Amino acid sequence: MLDIIKQKRMMQITIALLVILNLALISSMVINKRPGQNDPDHPRGLEGFLKSELGLTDSQTEAMHNIRKQHFDNAHPLLSSLADSLELLISESFKPMADSTRANELVLNISNIHVDMDRALYDHFVELNALCTPEQQARLKDLAGELMRGGSQPPPPQGMGAEGRPPHPEGQAPDRRPPPRGQGPGSGAPPPRDR
Repeated sequence: MLDIIKQKRMMQITIALLVILNLALISSMVINKRPGQNDPDHPRGLEGFLKSELGLTDSQTEAMHNIRKQHFDNAHPLLSSLADSLELLISESFKPMADSTRANELVLNISNIHVDMDRALYDHFVELNALCTPEQQARLKDLAGELMRGGSQPPPPQGMGAEGRPPHPEGQAPDRRPPPRGQGPGSGAPPPRDR
């Protein structure tokens, strides 16, 4: 019985820490946002970058501005709901008699908000894609992939490396990341776990 109570308490602490980290990440993204970055009303932000990279016409740029503004208007309430639900989940985990049913409802709500946000992002890219010519669509697809892999920063200009620096003199810099688990030197079957 004592083991179950310890496990439940540990799970509550883990959930609380994850929620706090999520809130800290969202807060830092909002606080550290550079002027014009992802701002649909700022012409030099991502819109200016996309206009030059895709070769958008003025009418396409205006339509893109309206699409992005609508996307941000739709996403803002979702982000607010997410923050509210995360706050409620943290609050629930620190109650003397935490209600696991309520916690499950909040977790499900948070999951549903993430699904809605992902769907909104999908719809946003569909609308942007429909705005472009076939040549622009191919470039937009490449840029979207780069943006998704690298966060919300536009990729550096053509011919430049990360953070706008010239590329590595020998082509690509060596990959210094550790090999995936189970690969690399001395990789064999992982040691058995103690149970």
